Amino acid sequence: MAHPKSDDLAARIRRLPQTEQRRALAYVESLECAARGTALLPLVNSIPAEDLDAIAAAIEADCERVDAADW
Repeated sequence: MAHPKSDDLAARIRRLPQTEQRRALAYVESLECAARGTALLPLVNSIPAEDLDAIAAAIEADCERVDAADW
């Protein structure tokens, strides 16, 4: 037996124009992807190693200091 909210959601989506149904499906797919934790996988290795090294060095150099006037 389907959940009442699932039935309501399906009925609402069926009433949408085809283009909006496709958008709704794409949105649901993005939610499923995010729930699986795979949303960021396309970004793996997208930052060059030398840039990551520079970022790490900047964090190491600047994270030891506290600027009490900054907050």
